[in-house]
Amino acid sequence: MLNTANPMRMDTVMLLALGYLVLAFETDNPGVWLMHCHIGWHISEGFALQFVVRRDKILDLVDTAALEETCSAWNSHVAINSIAQDDSGV
Repeated sequence: MLNTANPMRMDTVMLLALGYLVLAFETDNPGVWLMHCHIGWHISEGFALQFVVRRDKILDLVDTAALEETCSAWNSHVAINSIAQDDSGV
């Protein structure tokens, strides 16, 4: 049974094998928010997901020129330093 009157408030939760977790949060901050495990290889194995919040407002917040410039800088850095990235980099 869910405790909706006084639920636990945490940002870290341990799940039992075959367990489940019910999340509730306000969707008042537009963006794409990552929820993930802090163990790197777990993320590569799929222990991460994204919440898209208020999709219609996101494009108003994005500076696409700055985003493209950052991606170009990273691609140059990878090429110059021979970086082999085999995961998401989260």
